Amino acid sequence: MKPFIRLSQCMIVKNEEKNIRQALSWGKGIVFEQIVVDTGSTDRTVEIAEEMGARVYHFQWINDFSAAKNFAIEQAKGNWIAFLDADEYFSPEDAKKLIPSLLHVEKTTDSPVLPHVIKSAWIHLDDSGNQMGVGVQYRIFRNYSKLRYRSRIHEYLDLDDGSQLYSCDAVDTLAIFHTGYAGEEFAEKKKDVRNLTMIQKELEEDPENYMMWAYLGDSLLAAKRLEEAEDAYDRATKNPDAAVEIDRKNYCFANWLRAKCIRKMDSDEEFMAVYQRAKDCNCNTPDVDYLTGQWFYNKGDEVKARQYFEQALQLLDVYKGNDTLDISASLASVYHKLFTSYAKEKRHPEMVKYGVLSLRIEPYQPSVLKDILILLKKEPGENESGAATFGFLSKLYDLSSFKNKIFLIKVSRQAFFSALEKKIEPLLSDEEREFVAGSGDIF
Repeated sequence: MKPFIRLSQCMIVKNEEKNIRQALSWGKGIVFEQIVVDTGSTDRTVEIAEEMGARVYHFQWINDFSAAKNFAIEQAKGNWIAFLDADEYFSPEDAKKLIPSLLHVEKTTDSPVLPHVIKSAWIHLDDSGNQMGVGVQYRIFRNYSKLRYRSRIHEYLDLDDGSQLYSCDAVDTLAIFHTGYAGEEFAEKKKDVRNLTMIQKELEEDPENYMMWAYLGDSLLAAKRLEEAEDAYDRATKNPDAAVEIDRKNYCFANWLRAKCIRKMDSDEEFMAVYQRAKDCNCNTPDVDYLTGQWFYNKGDEVKARQYFEQALQLLDVYKGNDTLDISASLASVYHKLFTSYAKEKRHPEMVKYGVLSLRIEPYQPSVLKDILILLKKEPGENESGAATFGFLSKLYDLSSFKNKIFLIKVSRQAFFSALEKKIEPLLSDEEREFVAGSGDIF
């Protein structure tokens, strides 16, 4: 029988009038139904959701995210569910991929059984819309009676009969954008206070829940109670044999080092003691080395900073974990720091390597490109022809773009690389030349 997909969009909400339109808009024309479970809104959340055609249910909040989410699942009639929060959304491009992706999953899989959940990328955005971290989430799953959320807070999907949960990796295909950790929104919703209360309740019931101690550290870090956060991370990692997932262990140590970077109170020896403890616990996240590089960079020790930044990049190349990575959102900065550091020592091969990597992410950095061009024009014959450098730039920049051509001409002039300038100028169209002629300050 030909597979079919009916995708139900579910969410639980409270006072989300700022987000609810975007939260529902991405699913229009894609999902079979939209289910909104309200847990006590006092703003226009419910009104807006109903205006947009969602089915709204009311659930009395009992300090239990799993209970509220499982109630929402029970209302769904589709055979697949997309369970995003109100501060999360798919881009229009990715939303269009959902149904074809699920049809593909139904037809082909390498697992012994059809997957229960789909793993997608999870991209955290700051208040300006810039990436501040990248992780993965399981937010798309089958509407299966045995598949439900567990845990009062930091809930997770599991099968209630204890059988194995199978997943399908769509990280390279689907990405969920998340604004909930942005500073303004997090503070406005007072998530840190809410989460602390619920986590402390869990720890009262089970003081040896090391995962929950790690979550406590995260909430204290978000609340800027840094010393208390460090104590919680210390407790979370005291028992190396505790049942703590490697992704959570990675995140725990990375956040511990992040707290130390913010506090700036420790000696190098105290900082490195936590770093070594992370390595002894087999933490493989590149963020541990990235944050260590940042620690030494802030201390002015660029040689050690380079060592740990480069170790972090090597780990990133082979990393298969699911935890959110700071380095993924900071690659341009890392490359630029390495470029600048190697430039000071006139280590030209490394300088060019990291300069090019930096330009691939942020192409309009005139100072970086200028320094690279000054080096390249010293190659035999380049100052006269510019041919090899032109070929290099044609791979790095789209030379059909007016913006790119103007940028490259400007930087060529700054580098006194006239041969290269003469290679690029003929690419300007007559209209582009007229525009340049009429804008005397463009160069």
